Amino acid sequence: MPHHRILTAAALVALCSAASAQTRTPASALDFGNDTSAWANDGECDDPRFAGPGASSLNVIVDLMKDATDCQTLYEAGEIWLIAEAPAPVKAPPPAGNAVQAPAGVVFGDDSGGWPGDGECDDRRFFGPGMARSVDTANIGKDATDCGAQFARGQVQLWDPNVARAATQCTAINFGDDSGQWSNDGECDDWRFEGPGTSSIMLMDDIMNDATDCRAACNAGRVFLRDY
Repeated sequence: MPHHRILTAAALVALCSAASAQTRTPASALDFGNDTSAWANDGECDDPRFAGPGASSLNVIVDLMKDATDCQTLYEAGEIWLIAEAPAPVKAPPPAGNAVQAPAGVVFGDDSGGWPGDGECDDRRFFGPGMARSVDTANIGKDATDCGAQFARGQVQLWDPNVARAATQCTAINFGDDSGQWSNDGECDDWRFEGPGTSSIMLMDDIMNDATDCRAACNAGRVFLRDY
């Protein structure tokens, strides 16, 4: 995912040294996935599980485990690390123009999406009671004011695939039935889930209505609980 990142050599050495001082999961123990992302093999890691000077400035859920070569190479070089193992608070580069940024360093983006200013967060990187009833990957980073306001109120949080993976026990989930319009299409349409195995558009109306697809994706480690 192309972007401009300015980092001095001294800063890079400091960051990498700090990372190496932490307990890091060996690369051999990580599943980096495949290279099916639109931004694979561009020299930056686009998998949202990682952070660091080698990571893209805007990593989205749809690229989870889909930039294997870049991420593995950068991980082994010490230029990225798992967010859960970050050596220090990792802040994303400041957004361009008048984009909104959360105090915690979450880049909200802008208000160029289809539903800005309606009081609901339409950016599916987030989860919580402040979310809209339908979310679309096309609105990622495009509902800044609404999502920023809901974030400030504690009504949405940034979805963390690592935490979600740990919290998801497929055998304990009631997947429902296949009564949804989009059941058995190979994608999970149940709003309760997020990850690379989900549809690009998720509706609350499809909760528990796509059992076969969602169960298969969960068992394959391609979807995890949205709320955890």
